[in-house]
Amino acid sequence: MAEPIEEGILREIDEELRQDQFALLWKKYGKFFLGVAAIIIATVAGYKGWESYDISSRGQQGERFATSLRLAQEGNEQEALDALKAFSAEAGTGYQMLSGFKAAALMADQGDAAGATAAYDKLVDDNSLQSVYRDLAVLLGAVQRLNAGEDTVALTTRLAPLSADDNPWRHSARELMAVLADQSGDKTKARELFKALSEDQAAPQGIRQRAGEMLAALSQ
Repeated sequence: MAEPIEEGILREIDEELRQDQFALLWKKYGKFFLGVAAIIIATVAGYKGWESYDISSRGQQGERFATSLRLAQEGNEQEALDALKAFSAEAGTGYQMLSGFKAAALMADQGDAAGATAAYDKLVDDNSLQSVYRDLAVLLGAVQRLNAGEDTVALTTRLAPLSADDNPWRHSARELMAVLADQSGDKTKARELFKALSEDQAAPQGIRQRAGEMLAALSQ
């Protein structure tokens, strides 16, 4: 059973679809769809980056990271961001990566799209990270670039490698590419991508559902 907030979101989405307001739908929910979901994924992915660390070192660093998270949860986002930046300069690779993702997310929440994009780009360029995490940073950075109004063709090119069948982020990348196609005026391509996602049983349920709703909005 969906949580109350999810029910409210889905109800509003249904109303927007009936009014044939695709642009407004994305404007209202785009950050929720891709931003929140991807940040959750980043947190899970980041865990893998530190789980092989020495237990005592991990515990000490974990406490510092947890302190930064508490500051953010309490609404002290700037203090949390400052703490994360200081921690990242001293942390091991795993926590450094996770701090980078969280700091970028905080900057995005504060409306600092340029800062968030730069933080994600720094992760993309970090050759010490596994490709799965660097690709995730590409995806999250693309969300910031989209919300900042950057060129849709360049963004589509940037996302294309992530849409490959063997890439773990392919469904999120294809979802974002469908939105980019719509924004560039290529409704046919947008419908094609959303239709494929809505029928892809390997795609996460949330993405399949959103793809079906977006497809319906474009088809009216």
